[in-house]
Amino acid sequence: MANKTVFEFAQELKVAAKTLLEQLKAAGVHKNSESDELSEGDKTRLLESLRLERHKEDEGEAPRRTLRRITVTRKEKSVIKKADATGRTRTVQVEVRRRRVFVKNPAAEAAQRAELEKALAEKEAAEKAEAAAREAEAKAEAERAAAAKAEADRLAREAAEAEEKARAEAESARAKTAEEAKKNAAEKERQMKEQKVQKQAARARRAAEERARIERDAAAMRASREMAARAAAKKKEESPEEIARREAERAKAAAEAAARAAQKAKEDAEAAKRRAEARAKAEAEARAIREMLNRPRNVQKPKPEEPEKKAEAAAAAKPKAAKKDEPKRPAHLRPAAAPKNAGEGASRTKKGRRGGRRDEEEHHRTIKTRGVIDENPNGWRTARGRRSQDSRRNAEPAPAPVEPVVREVEVPETISVADLAKKMAVKATEVIKQLMKDGQMVTINQMLDQDTAMIVVEEMGHKAIQAKADDPEAFLGEIGETNQVEPTPRPPVVTIMGHVDHGKTSLLDYIRRTKVAAGEAGGITQHIGAYHVKTPRGIITFLDTPGHEAFTAMRARGAQVTDIVILVVAADDGVMPQTKEAIAHARSANVPIVVAINKCDKPDAHPEVVKQELVQAGVIPEEYGGDSPFVLVSAKTGQGVDELLENVLLQAEVLELKAPAEGLAKGFVLESRLDKGRGPVASVLVQSGKLQRGDIVLAGAQFGRVRAMIGENGKALKEAGPSIPVEIQGLSGIPQAGDEFFVLPDEKKAREIALFRQGKYRDVKLARAQAANLQNIFKNSDGKQKTLPLIIKADLQGSQEALVQSLNKLSTDEVRVQVVHSAVGGITETDVNLAIAAGAVIVGFNVRADAGARKLAEHEGVDIRYYDIIYDAVNEIKAAMSGMLAPVKKETNLGLAEIRQVIHVPKVGNIAGCRVTEGVVRRSASVRLLRDNVVVWTGELASLKHFKDDVREVSAGQECGISLKGYDDIKAGDQLEVFEVTEVARTL
Repeated sequence: MANKTVFEFAQELKVAAKTLLEQLKAAGVHKNSESDELSEGDKTRLLESLRLERHKEDEGEAPRRTLRRITVTRKEKSVIKKADATGRTRTVQVEVRRRRVFVKNPAAEAAQRAELEKALAEKEAAEKAEAAAREAEAKAEAERAAAAKAEADRLAREAAEAEEKARAEAESARAKTAEEAKKNAAEKERQMKEQKVQKQAARARRAAEERARIERDAAAMRASREMAARAAAKKKEESPEEIARREAERAKAAAEAAARAAQKAKEDAEAAKRRAEARAKAEAEARAIREMLNRPRNVQKPKPEEPEKKAEAAAAAKPKAAKKDEPKRPAHLRPAAAPKNAGEGASRTKKGRRGGRRDEEEHHRTIKTRGVIDENPNGWRTARGRRSQDSRRNAEPAPAPVEPVVREVEVPETISVADLAKKMAVKATEVIKQLMKDGQMVTINQMLDQDTAMIVVEEMGHKAIQAKADDPEAFLGEIGETNQVEPTPRPPVVTIMGHVDHGKTSLLDYIRRTKVAAGEAGGITQHIGAYHVKTPRGIITFLDTPGHEAFTAMRARGAQVTDIVILVVAADDGVMPQTKEAIAHARSANVPIVVAINKCDKPDAHPEVVKQELVQAGVIPEEYGGDSPFVLVSAKTGQGVDELLENVLLQAEVLELKAPAEGLAKGFVLESRLDKGRGPVASVLVQSGKLQRGDIVLAGAQFGRVRAMIGENGKALKEAGPSIPVEIQGLSGIPQAGDEFFVLPDEKKAREIALFRQGKYRDVKLARAQAANLQNIFKNSDGKQKTLPLIIKADLQGSQEALVQSLNKLSTDEVRVQVVHSAVGGITETDVNLAIAAGAVIVGFNVRADAGARKLAEHEGVDIRYYDIIYDAVNEIKAAMSGMLAPVKKETNLGLAEIRQVIHVPKVGNIAGCRVTEGVVRRSASVRLLRDNVVVWTGELASLKHFKDDVREVSAGQECGISLKGYDDIKAGDQLEVFEVTEVARTL
């Protein structure tokens, strides 16, 4: 057990440190200051001295102490004005003095000493109990070590037997392999001989074929020479006329063959031209059909002037004689149209007057018929019968099959149903119908989230493309042009990761010579801390991440912005789940890992075992041929810290880290919170450029001017360069942890981008909430699942995010957590009013409620819970959810009674005369009637009597009378099984 200082022991005893020093001096223990340590012997001597002093005071041997008196004097001055007989006013100064004497109560001192003695006795008892527990634990550890040694011996014997068995199997396998190799060699030699014989036979066959071919060629040459000789001899015998006739016939045959070839070539060219024209025509028709199908469906009304203009163009093109013979519509049926000019209108009016009567007679002479399909609009319409429809249907060409058009639809983060239908060129009703098939009831103006919209696009046969999120560089193209600065070397950003309670913050405290871990609630880190340390070889920026499983998002953010990861593993604990998670984060961020094996000064440290576990996890040390340096360190004694920093700086030199030191700054938001006096405060890490006080900053959906910059030591800064963490004030709201921040030259542009992002994030939030509501619309319809509504307020945005994720993981099929609202900052009256409306419990993590909120919560009965350690919050919410679970009914058999005789009592019913064979029969228990070992009835007892007395229970071997409530059909020989039903509380 560690020794305590005088100040700590005084705080534990609830006395002043000076008083404790005087008591120690009286007891013979000489301590000069409050920081001196006290041993167990010093505490024992102090206790004996106090007991002896108390004993002397009880016996009256102690010298009589003078009572301590305190005198309080109070003076009051006043002025009295009074008129005398002459009428003049006289002023009288009056001074009133009051004195009060206070005497210290000896009874209070005696009570204080009694409490001190009681505390010391309890402390001594606790120390004795703790010593006994340590002794028992040491004994148990020795037993476990002995058992482990026995198990190791057994495993060694088994390994030796397995090795012997494996050696024998290897020998037999080697012999079998040699025999198979010998057989394979013989078989291969036989195959080679056969191949050699086949090659010789093939070579002989080819030689014979070559000789036969040469002989055939020689015979053919001899025959051709003989035929030539005979033809020459015959030619000498023929006359010149026969020779000329033969030459003419040969020329004629050649000309005919050439003409036939030309005709065939011409026909082939014409056929190819017809095929090309038909193919082009078919392609044009298919193209026109596709354009018609892809065109948006809209109905356009024809203009009334178009038919008149077409008629005028046709009339101008035809000769006058054709105009006279052509039948015209009467004037009262023609639509009126405004003339283009005055001359044209006048001529047309005169011509209409001259030819009006003739046109009317021509119209009346036209014979109207039914059932005939005619293009003349002046005749009667054909009957709308089946024949006319069939004839019209047969006359129309059959529609050609059209391929479905697959479109590439770019889906943003949120999109309405109408806009999505427009992008796919379909009606909105088709999209609504598809969503109804998927189980979502939506309207045409409802917003859909990106995932749902992409699923709908894929199901409707199109290709969905995820739209890129807005990039600040796209809004301000001039930033990249104006920020062209030569990069210079920058300090490395090092993230310390590992499992909870492995000494990450303690190691960083030793490096920084501070005590950050002492200020954390519960001794565990619950937020990201950023610090930079100056070493002889340069500056190093450290990011300290939490190790608890709930802070996964924080560790991921730390791995994204880091250059090097220091993986801290305790030598006495080994590789744990969060250690493996930290390795995965570092691998995904593609950053080098430096392993620090901490707590090597402890007696139960096993660094080699830790190395083997890390090798299994994929982290190979340099001494094994890997790329990760392993350093044995101790955060308590400082062992290996210099070597660790040397390895970190060596890795930084290899990486050659550079960034622009001037120009507009750019960085990353590590953490954010709402301070009551300063407003929104964001912890940022500058990655490039120079951040100055007064710059316009855009961080996620928030913007503002930097009013103040504070370093990690609390001092105000005017500027911050690359790899320097600072806190900035002046933002319009709390940015999300993990957002990038940019320095913009124009405040108007920053406000525009921030408002655009806020609207977009609001649409995304509403769409996700709507999707969640639609998914749960039928989930709670049976009413079996219960809900625990919560309102969560935290001091930091990262803590709020981790707490919400941890509580949502507790949800089950029967009980689920519903986070009604979560935000950063103190608890206000608005939160209490929301809790009243939703029936929620308010959870405050490292925050408190103001006076108005406390008063309203007390008046309305709203439950507010405060926590500073995430373990406690999760455990208490889990216990509350366990209380909401329906209890399990457990049945316990109490006894068995046999019915010996059935007694009928008028106005009462049948009474069973029983003998208890097993257990006990209780009046309040339930009963089950068995007949031939078959359950006939289940219910409760109406009465239980032993002789004439009503009793509560009857034990085995005794007789009793039992009447059943609402059931009389009992027989001798039946059995009564007595049982109790108890409810057992369930846990998650």
